[in-house]
Amino acid sequence: MIRKNWPVLASFYVVLLLAGCQQAGSRQGFYTSPLLAGDEVEVLKTITIPTGLARVYLQHGKTMSYSSTDQYAPFCYFLLRDPLPVEQKIKPGVLVVDSVWLDETSFNSEWPVRVAAATLALGSSRSPIAYQFYISLRSHWQAPVTLVCSGAFESAAAAQPIRLPQVREVLGDYAEVRVKAPLTGQ
Repeated sequence: MIRKNWPVLASFYVVLLLAGCQQAGSRQGFYTSPLLAGDEVEVLKTITIPTGLARVYLQHGKTMSYSSTDQYAPFCYFLLRDPLPVEQKIKPGVLVVDSVWLDETSFNSEWPVRVAAATLALGSSRSPIAYQFYISLRSHWQAPVTLVCSGAFESAAAAQPIRLPQVREVLGDYAEVRVKAPLTGQ
């Protein structure tokens, strides 16, 4: 059995070996976050989270509700831990990136069972996806905040993660992003 599967096992070990050779903290690569641990997000204006919500969206330098965002253009949102029965505020100051992780998000339209089964059988999906970076921020003066930045919703083949220039455009005059090491290839 091992003799038959040795090419597969050898390939697996080569992939593991190459993965171990990758630079930690590199800003290169398709799935690399525009912000890494240690980078800073300076909030320049007070950002108000509406009553009963835990997040506020930003797109093209403006704050807005979820229903007002254009899902087919990059956007970000500041996310607090819990919604409260009063407005919450993120006050001006420097927040430091603590950690970053990537998630793939999709949404599905309601399809009749036959149509959904046919698309799955053919190996295609019509559901747009977006890559979203969850950027955990910390400071000594502000409760923990997560900045979630998303590329535009696109087909799986065309979807791309958000890049640093897009993050800056999305945040506009509300926040400034400072990276500790220069980005290459962006």
